Amino acid sequence: MIKRILHIVGTRPQYIKLFPLWNEIKKESGVEQYIYDTGQHYDEEMSRKVIEEFGFQNIAFGNIAGMGPERQIPLMITNIWNEILSYKPDYVFLYGDTNSTMAGAIACAKNSIPYGHLEAGVRTEAHIGIQEGVNRKVADHLATHHFCVNSIDYKNLNNEGVDRNKNFLVGDLMYDAFSLIKAKFSIEESKRQEKFLVTIHRAENVDNELRRKKLINFLIELSEDVDVVLPLHPRLKLKATEKELVDLEKSNVTVVSPLTYSNVIKELINCNGVITDSGGLPKDAAYAGVKSVVLRDDPIWEELHKLDYISTVNDIDSITENELKKYCLNKLGDIMPIYECDIASAKIISIVKKYLNT
Repeated sequence: MIKRILHIVGTRPQYIKLFPLWNEIKKESGVEQYIYDTGQHYDEEMSRKVIEEFGFQNIAFGNIAGMGPERQIPLMITNIWNEILSYKPDYVFLYGDTNSTMAGAIACAKNSIPYGHLEAGVRTEAHIGIQEGVNRKVADHLATHHFCVNSIDYKNLNNEGVDRNKNFLVGDLMYDAFSLIKAKFSIEESKRQEKFLVTIHRAENVDNELRRKKLINFLIELSEDVDVVLPLHPRLKLKATEKELVDLEKSNVTVVSPLTYSNVIKELINCNGVITDSGGLPKDAAYAGVKSVVLRDDPIWEELHKLDYISTVNDIDSITENELKKYCLNKLGDIMPIYECDIASAKIISIVKKYLNT
């Protein structure tokens, strides 16, 4: 009997985490898989690039882009519910901490569909009461299986009283994806350039006019001395004024379209540092041996903070070019002991196969 696996995603980083699992499942006979994209952050260009690059097939899309969470989440639950009734999956994978993740957890639980939560157990004090933290807790406490990236997350779940038989320390799918893409495209390290890769897309940085102007002016000033590469996220392109976009184009900032994942890896391997408000990019940067200055107020990836791979900066006025260079050029700690840097996807599929066959 063919087993059916459903992946629920809503953002580009979730596709990246999905990629290693997709490849691993393709090796299995008697298993078919399907992707449902809720449309949470849907942008045709960005989604098309990642789908083509990874060779994904069997994808259905929801249409909720541009809605606030108060409308988005109920509609996602309904849409995922309908996909579950239609596709009748034997197992579902949910990724990370987005609204799509929480909606998927609720829809699965209400339909008695087993699911695994990837990146389970991530906790920070700042996450308490904010959207991502709520999403993670809901997804964790309804999950059939919790797939943890590191021992910190594993202990968090144990401390919350989650059934230890449901918790698994498997490693990081992002490391799997990083390694697979690096090998697939034969990406090799060269001498690092004095260059910063910059990504900005979060509402608190892009929608706030004063903060957005400060960030753009900072990048323009920085580009007078070092190379600055800015893949222009659709949200920044939409929210920035015409003058701000013209100022960027006239400056030494290299403004480019959103990069494919392989080109992100190429940039990381050959740059000195990263400035970002992304949750996923600092992880990729760490695997490339690069530090990140993260423009947000929640200290993501506590373990990377401890090794000084990440510096969280909420006030852009507090950054100077000299401090930025000094920070990014400091010696890095060893990332490998923190993560189970093995093939996480193979471990996960082995656990799920055993579960489905019992």
